[in-house]
Amino acid sequence: MWMKKFFLGIFLVFILLSGFVTYQYSQYATSQITQDAQKSLISATKNKVSLLEKSIASNIGLLKFLHSTPPISGIGRALENNGNDPADNTTLAQWKNRLDVIFKALIENNSELLQLRIITVADGREFLRVDRDGGRVIAVPEQRLQDKSDESYFGAAAELEFGEVYVSSINLNREYGKIVFPTQPVYRIAMAIFGPSGDRFGFLIMNIDATELIQRFVAETGFINEFWLVDQAGNFVFSTNSKLDFSAQLNPSWTLQSLYDVTSFGAEGLATIAEKAEGKTQWLADREVVYTGTSRDEHLFVYSLLNQTVIDQRINARHREIITMGGISVSILAIITLVFYRSYRASNKLNNANSTFQAIVDGSVDALICIDETGLVKTWNHAAAQLFGVPQSSVLNKPVSEFVKLHNVDLLKQLTVSKSKGSVLAFKDTFDDKSGYLKHLDISLSPIVHRSSQMESFALRLRDITSEVRSEELLKQSNAQVRERTEELKRHSEELEVAHKQAMEASLAKSNFISTISHEMRTPLNGIMGTLNLIQNDPLTSSQQKYLTMAERSVSTLAVLINDILDLSKIESGKLEVHNQEFSPREEVESIVQSMSVKAIEKGLELIIDTTNIHHSRVISDPNRLKQVINNLLNNAIKFTNEGEIRVVASTSTLEQGSVRLSVDIFDTGIGIAQENQHKLFQPFSQESSEIATKFGGTGLGLSICRQLCQLMNGDIGFESIQGKGSHFYFYLDMPESECDSDSLAAELQGQRIGLCLNNDSLRNVVAKMILSWGGQVSEPKASIEQWLNHQVFDAIIFEAESRHYNALMKALKTRTAAQSTLPMQLIELNASTPLPPYQMGGELDVTVISKPVLSEDLLAVLNGNDAEEDVTEEESAQRSTKPFQVDLHGVRVLIVDDNDINQEVAKGFLAPLNASIDCVSNGLDALNLVMEKHIDGQVYHCILLDCQMPVMDGYECARQLRYNSQKYGHSNVPIIAMTANAFSGEKEKCLAHGMSDYITKPVDSERLVEKVSRWTKKYQNQRGAEAIQTQQVTAKSTYKGWKKDQALKRMAGNQALLDKIVTMFQASSVEYMEKLESEISARNIDEVTQWSHKLKGLCGDIGAQDLREMLAEMEKEARKQEECDITQIETTYRQAKQEYSKLMEAIASPV
Repeated sequence: MWMKKFFLGIFLVFILLSGFVTYQYSQYATSQITQDAQKSLISATKNKVSLLEKSIASNIGLLKFLHSTPPISGIGRALENNGNDPADNTTLAQWKNRLDVIFKALIENNSELLQLRIITVADGREFLRVDRDGGRVIAVPEQRLQDKSDESYFGAAAELEFGEVYVSSINLNREYGKIVFPTQPVYRIAMAIFGPSGDRFGFLIMNIDATELIQRFVAETGFINEFWLVDQAGNFVFSTNSKLDFSAQLNPSWTLQSLYDVTSFGAEGLATIAEKAEGKTQWLADREVVYTGTSRDEHLFVYSLLNQTVIDQRINARHREIITMGGISVSILAIITLVFYRSYRASNKLNNANSTFQAIVDGSVDALICIDETGLVKTWNHAAAQLFGVPQSSVLNKPVSEFVKLHNVDLLKQLTVSKSKGSVLAFKDTFDDKSGYLKHLDISLSPIVHRSSQMESFALRLRDITSEVRSEELLKQSNAQVRERTEELKRHSEELEVAHKQAMEASLAKSNFISTISHEMRTPLNGIMGTLNLIQNDPLTSSQQKYLTMAERSVSTLAVLINDILDLSKIESGKLEVHNQEFSPREEVESIVQSMSVKAIEKGLELIIDTTNIHHSRVISDPNRLKQVINNLLNNAIKFTNEGEIRVVASTSTLEQGSVRLSVDIFDTGIGIAQENQHKLFQPFSQESSEIATKFGGTGLGLSICRQLCQLMNGDIGFESIQGKGSHFYFYLDMPESECDSDSLAAELQGQRIGLCLNNDSLRNVVAKMILSWGGQVSEPKASIEQWLNHQVFDAIIFEAESRHYNALMKALKTRTAAQSTLPMQLIELNASTPLPPYQMGGELDVTVISKPVLSEDLLAVLNGNDAEEDVTEEESAQRSTKPFQVDLHGVRVLIVDDNDINQEVAKGFLAPLNASIDCVSNGLDALNLVMEKHIDGQVYHCILLDCQMPVMDGYECARQLRYNSQKYGHSNVPIIAMTANAFSGEKEKCLAHGMSDYITKPVDSERLVEKVSRWTKKYQNQRGAEAIQTQQVTAKSTYKGWKKDQALKRMAGNQALLDKIVTMFQASSVEYMEKLESEISARNIDEVTQWSHKLKGLCGDIGAQDLREMLAEMEKEARKQEECDITQIETTYRQAKQEYSKLMEAIASPV
């Protein structure tokens, strides 16, 4: 007991000593934290003062520089000499113009400058004024100059002496006596202007945007809670608490004196500031004076405030650290004391060990018996006494076999075995208890080995497992019941198999139905499409062409609907096949996107494609299914996007699993998809909502098919969308790396510097990535165009008319062209018009035009100097347009077998103009009879076009008869081309297996049909070079010379159909554009005149309406002068353009 008191006394003495040291150190830490906070406060205040003074001083220097420019002194001399400067005979107007240019240049190159003015002191009116108006810098016309004599700064500025600078307070800008909204913080700097005689003419004043200064002032508060800038009257100018900003103007009652109690500032400028409201915050504050001008009387105060609570928190945190350290020290002492105390108690614990062990044995639920090597009982626990019904006092030092009578095992023999092996023996047995009940036991016999390795005793453990044995028996009964249930499930499975077989039979019936309905739907559709193609060959009026285009679009929509339904059916039945082949991912993706660009252009959308991260030249997949997925996603993006942009990003990457992943992402700025409807998108026949389906149409099959196609091609698809902002659809396809070729881009533009003047950020980033990937360098104008061109040497400049630098760039380039005759760099314009190959545009500048979306191949070719298509003469174009058709089927006999009269006429309409001899029958049996008649007469058919589904005899049986009864029909080797509307996989193989030579699906494409017939009948065609057939697209020359139709056709690689489509689009949209342009000219809306004249100019360029395009270009150029434009000249030019437009429309509508 005395030892415990001794240790306790030492422990209490150490605690008292630790408490004293802790208290002393806490007082020192409190003083140190307070001093550090005061130093930080003073330093932060001085930093903010330095920030304000440096910013204002910088602008004072700028004003002094402006004050020293020649126009300032020149205006004074001119005013004193009747408007003429005797120094260099410069007029007052000339000095004002020069100063106006200087003002504009300064404001354009200094984002903080809002306004530069000269105000006369005689009448207080503005003499000259240049403002920043949004993104423009404009000189205010004389009739809009204002009287500023009543402004607060006028009196002080009007009394300035030579060299003095007046700096106003920072306040909210006012125009015509009212605060401008949205609010704009400004301050003004002024210097007096004196004439040569010493008379004060006026003063030069600069309005500076204080927004950036305020942002820098309130930023980076760090340890300090608040900063205030306060004037001499106690009004808040601005602070980190925005509610106090500009209180003199917005809330005059809010002053430093009215809101806060301020103690007097001491020698270091420190004070305590507390809010007057009860229970509000208290701060420790520092104050410094800010001198803004030459007058020491005009100054501001900077307040830095540190919340007293923050200081208290730091002090409390330090106290906690001290207390923690003290606690750790006390804990260490306690541990040491405890170690010594525990060693003292160890001996006592050892004495209690035996009694503890005995208690454990007695408390065990198992019967534990210790016996010696002769079988005498040494210990007998309470559980053993209960199990065998014998108390401990009755069994000690007696043979165990007298009390533990097992049915099957002799314990003494087991004792001998365990001793000889030296291991534990485990076994099970039974015995009868005192009541005669059978008990099951789990028994283990373990030798007890002492340190001397002698086995003098054994531990016998006996556990009653009667309940476990009975549970096992119940389990066996349950297993038997499970086996019976299994047999029932087996019978049920057999029933399900029968049901599955019936379902497969139903699926087969559905497939047969789809096959039949496919043929029945495609056959009339083929007739409609073929008839429309034949009508295209006849002369049409503009209205007829419009109706024909509408019909073609409707038929195309119906064909897409049918294909979607058939694709879905094939996918569900597992019959859709993926035909993997090698292709270039970059070329395939760019081609797909370019084919969709016309739709995007029609809606005024920016379509951008980025393939810079495609690192493989060849991959293995199904390009047709890839095209189907991209077409569907891109079509949706265009459909649901009314303005903005659509961006397609394609990339390839190598995965760790030895595969290549092709990823395609499509971003749009469309209407987006509501979160609660996003789960519907990939379900068949499901759209986001009924309103969307009604407004935009569609079947709801496209995305479902896309997902299943991606999964078939070892990929997947997903999307992200925010309603009202747009959507991001993405999918990927995985392909074996061993079958793909990697591609490293060559540095073909190494050392070249390319200038970019592009309006759209996404387009600019993509073009820049392309150029950088080819080893080139990119530069964009940061200041003026003149400086940009003068300070760098470019190999090429890429621009678009929508760029804000376009006018300045064109002006600068034309100036250099006039001086140098040729430019040392390429000029490339990106044009959002009809997709055409790159071509040279005539005019003063040698500009190469690349159509959007920008393809990497086109851009690289132009930058490498590969010549674009040039304009050709009308004679050359006319010669090309009358180039002979390369197929002449004269002497070829063709038999058309189809039960649909329209399909017969369509096929005849495609082949008859090529001089083929054609016969038609409506079923296979009639075909066999006619072939047999021709064989008897010694004539044979050179080609048979055979429909597969027909009454009486179908095409399969007809082909089989022709092939295997050659002696009867004599046409064993005749080419048989199947024409089928069945779109299921395996159809082609079925046709070839029945003896047919080739296969073409309905609706039949004219070029594809002619190509196949020509290829199979080549040896029967008469080679009549001089008698070559002329195409029916040759048109008589129009008397109207303003339409360079032949040049437009040349730019489209001779594609007459494409030109006709573009002309039709021009007819449909130009009327509305001309009406809009006329309306905006009448309303004097110069910005809108610029926009609509530019749009019309692009349309005219697409179709080759050169004269009208030049007139519209003149209107656009004049309108871009904004306030300086001549509206009368625009109206005159428009009247001429309107007459030219009427002539153009007559030429378009005139018959060919």
